[in-house]
Amino acid sequence: MRKLTSYNEDNFRDIEGYEGISVVRFSAPWCPPCRASEEMFSKFVERLEDDIQIGKVNVDQAPVLTTKYEIWGLPSVLIFHEGQLVKRIPGVKPSAVYVQAIAEIKKGQ
Repeated sequence: MRKLTSYNEDNFRDIEGYEGISVVRFSAPWCPPCRASEEMFSKFVERLEDDIQIGKVNVDQAPVLTTKYEIWGLPSVLIFHEGQLVKRIPGVKPSAVYVQAIAEIKKGQ
């Protein structure tokens, strides 16, 4: 089982400096849609290839990142390629949406 790394202002440079694809979920413990979709997201993460970096950000513990990446709705999944934000997926979505987004990024490499 792959573990979701928790990111904040202190370690997010690992995402911004990664030379591959990173998937980061912004959420909060008080957010009902975040809690309801957590298991689905975890199952999606388990299917990802090992070269894809994955993580999560608790917006309450990372206000600077939340503002920097303009997170207005929760949950929000941001996908980075070569450290650059390339896809923003707000709200609860089926895992197929994330799979498709990653496939499109890989196709464009």
